Amino acid sequence: MAHRSSEIVKTLEIEIMDGRLLPGERLSSEEKLCSRFSVSRTVIREAIQQLRGRGLIRTLKGSGSYIADPSLENLADAIGAYTVLSNPDTYLELIDFRILLETECARLAALYAGEKMIKTMAMAQKKMEESRGDQFRFSSADIAFHLAIAAGSKHNLYATVLSALEKPAIEYATKNRGNATWYDSVIQTHQEILTAIKNGASNEAATAMKRHLILSRRHYVDQEKE
Repeated sequence: MAHRSSEIVKTLEIEIMDGRLLPGERLSSEEKLCSRFSVSRTVIREAIQQLRGRGLIRTLKGSGSYIADPSLENLADAIGAYTVLSNPDTYLELIDFRILLETECARLAALYAGEKMIKTMAMAQKKMEESRGDQFRFSSADIAFHLAIAAGSKHNLYATVLSALEKPAIEYATKNRGNATWYDSVIQTHQEILTAIKNGASNEAATAMKRHLILSRRHYVDQEKE
């Protein structure tokens, strides 16, 4: 059943992406979809659930399913669903994605972040310093720092994507903690990022963020080998 529903998802996804099914358009009824694909209602419902999870359709109770309008909320929901359903092996893929995304966020934040958002970054940095040794509190403050940078980038798409990754990012950060020296290293690399953003040094901010995340990735890989 899973294989058949995946085939249906792929077909309908192509039709949505090609514009054959337009935003706001009502999806064919379950009965018509059953007839079209020669499958049971259970298979169709599974396919619809997958499409909903990807943010491609929305279902209104008593009305039916509709092609979703493009929105950042739908994007965040789809990314959130992916992270929940993904397995631990995708952690490194998420880290690599964050390296690309957050390097640019830091560069833009150095150019566009206001004083209020920079203060938010500084507050998160201070909370990290105050919660050394407390893995969850430290990790939550760590990710709050990164989210503040994404918000400071003034790029709504980047900020939305990163906020959707908040939960797995905190889980990753919590698992990636080490000894006192590691806490010192994380705080220092964060401070380098914050200083560059405060100074409006966009290239330095991007370089500092990339260096920080690469070091974090290496530490995670080393822990996994132990």
